Amino acid sequence: MPKKRHNTAYYFLFSLTFLFMITGCAGNRDNQKEGMALIQRTDPPAMDIRSVTYQKDGVPEKVKSEVVRIDGIYDVVAVQNGKDILVAYKVNHMHRFQMKKIEKNVNDRLKKKFKGYKFTVSSDYKIFLETVRLNNMLREKDVPEKKAKEKFQKIVKLQKELT
Repeated sequence: MPKKRHNTAYYFLFSLTFLFMITGCAGNRDNQKEGMALIQRTDPPAMDIRSVTYQKDGVPEKVKSEVVRIDGIYDVVAVQNGKDILVAYKVNHMHRFQMKKIEKNVNDRLKKKFKGYKFTVSSDYKIFLETVRLNNMLREKDVPEKKAKEKFQKIVKLQKELT
């Protein structure tokens, strides 16, 4: 009789452990989506903090299309705040060893083609995610301009701290 109780206890512990493993792996779906952003293309439209509507022929969209043409870059997000433009991009895995060269190429091309604008350029993944979040905030259209500008300045400050 005691052996039967012993087996029941093992089955109970096994079931309980299995249940914990299943619920622990379920996790939060939002974090899982952000984790996949490194692999997948997000391709958000370029936005201007001051403008209420998306402009297909605006400066941020032109900046984005210019940066995408550079070899090794596969996803770009651009946000404009007056004369300041924040550009974040992802680099193909095979081009990771050329990051400095790619960043210099991006800066040179943008400064030559878009005179009069100040660019903050980054290939850092955290900056990319924060810029995508800002872009999503702007597309919701119910975000105050002041809050969007504060978030923009926070990202620029974060980029300067990283360099």
